[in-house]
Amino acid sequence: MIKRVLYILVLLAVACTQPGYPDIDNPQQGGSANDRKIIDYIDQRLSQEYYWLDEVEEKQSRFNRNLKWENYLDASLAMLSTNSDDGYINSKGQRVFYSYIRKSNSTTRATVAGFGIGLHYTIAVIDSENQHYGFVVEKVYPDSPAARAGVLRGDVITMIGNSYINPSNYATRFNSIEQNTASSLELKLRRQSDNTTHDVELTKTSYSETPVIYSDVIEVDNKKIGYLAYTSFVGEYDEELLNAIREIKAQGATDLILDLRCNSGGSVLSAVKLCSALLPIDYEGRVLCHLERNKRNTVVQKQADYLIENSGQILSLERLYVICSDYTASASELVVIGLRGMDFPVMLIGSQTEGKNCGMDVTTRTISNTTVEFAPITFMCFNAKGNGDWGEGIVPDIDLTSEDNEYGVCDKNYPLPRTTWGDYQHDIALATALAKLTGKSLTAPATRSGAAIEASDIVIPREAEGIRVY
Repeated sequence: MIKRVLYILVLLAVACTQPGYPDIDNPQQGGSANDRKIIDYIDQRLSQEYYWLDEVEEKQSRFNRNLKWENYLDASLAMLSTNSDDGYINSKGQRVFYSYIRKSNSTTRATVAGFGIGLHYTIAVIDSENQHYGFVVEKVYPDSPAARAGVLRGDVITMIGNSYINPSNYATRFNSIEQNTASSLELKLRRQSDNTTHDVELTKTSYSETPVIYSDVIEVDNKKIGYLAYTSFVGEYDEELLNAIREIKAQGATDLILDLRCNSGGSVLSAVKLCSALLPIDYEGRVLCHLERNKRNTVVQKQADYLIENSGQILSLERLYVICSDYTASASELVVIGLRGMDFPVMLIGSQTEGKNCGMDVTTRTISNTTVEFAPITFMCFNAKGNGDWGEGIVPDIDLTSEDNEYGVCDKNYPLPRTTWGDYQHDIALATALAKLTGKSLTAPATRSGAAIEASDIVIPREAEGIRVY
């Protein structure tokens, strides 16, 4: 399966307090002095910590140190053959690595200035004859400018100002929303669930990018079912996550549908806390996951086990239903693989997951006048049964991209958002999860009505993240 994620944010955050690195095979020609110093830093960490450091040691003398530092890491890793789990092949046949080095963003993730909209990575077709495109809203953060203006997940942005979105401007327009490069926006929206149009004006302000983006209790035939959409495993929001689960419990829910279709990873400690909040006391102290480094790693030798703690305190489920997609990665996949490693029943509904079974130790360092964040792959992830073989993704129990499933329902453009969170009348994944959980027959939601848009072949590269341990 072709994976769609360009960059993966990280698995293990560590403070960078190491002394300056010595030069390694440092020629005096090519690149600036700053380039050479950053390349020294890259070389040292690869030779000491990279999971495939044995091959680095063999081939490092052939790395092209005349490159700019921004290009050096990918060019060097491309010379290796044993590191196939570090990345994937994109739709253009190009190798994309999970390991990365980039200028460090000094802003925090918790509070940002923007519009509060996250866009889906696939561009929609509005008018194929005139080449008019649309952006599909994937996330609307609570209390953000977009939320206050009434923008909903599944809305399609068909115009910005008085201009259509077309082949010459879609990249710039996408960034003006997703990266908050504009100060204000005028948007025309089409709501897929009822085919209505809406005009909104947004002004960039500060808001919190909480990953606990939606929670509710759905009642079906007097059965109360919790539904939680969680978009990133971020340690700063652990208490908010646990409070959402407590509220679901307080409303009488006995089952849970956990929506991870937009969750590309985050903190492994947050994953442990989530699983512990869901599991019965019988699972206390059991291994959710095991992180394994190269035995020759000279910086961190510890092979770490992460155990279920404080189980039986909140939901105490008998089983878990998880909604997934090809954007579900890393810590999200670890939840599924980890629970299955303890023989806890997990029903997976959606499409094959991203397949990131490895992670990084992250360091930040200022070299000359440049502060860089460097995250090479340094370890692999396993469950209690020693299963770490999910680098190609996890196959769902019910695949919604094919009609060859027990319900015969399919959305070929899944997980393209069709409606807002919790709308099981129009959300094929949530409707299917509810049908499976309750044993009811499934009435196919209106995901292929005249109001629903189709996806183009254009895919915008987007950031995703790995597991953070802190």
